[in-house]
Amino acid sequence: MFEEKDYYMRIVHELVRMLIRLVFSKDIDRDGEEAVPLEVLEKYKKLISMIDDGQINEAENLLLDGLEPDSRAYFELALMFYEKLNGKTDEFLEEHDYSREEVTDGIKYVVDFYGYGSLMDAFVDENALG
Repeated sequence: MFEEKDYYMRIVHELVRMLIRLVFSKDIDRDGEEAVPLEVLEKYKKLISMIDDGQINEAENLLLDGLEPDSRAYFELALMFYEKLNGKTDEFLEEHDYSREEVTDGIKYVVDFYGYGSLMDAFVDENALG
């Protein structure tokens, strides 16, 4: 079971990494949080702080309420938000009324919102994400 969760987390990480690399020409494994654009960095830090405090659903609501269709920076912020959530343990997520499936649902929603759903579909087998 542990290996399956680890594999699933790696798939999600590589999905986010691939999207950021293709759309923004950045490598989150190399750049880390520097991949977050300066104009949304403060919001990102606030959202991550909320996640760390266990306010995951509230942070996600704030993120989704702020989606701006013309803001590539906000798209990048949203991908990094879900990447950060993906790094949390199942126990942490469950303790705060969240699931790993909600992480992938959130990524799919944001990617579709910004018009990159077909790009994601081209690289990811639907069954791989559950």
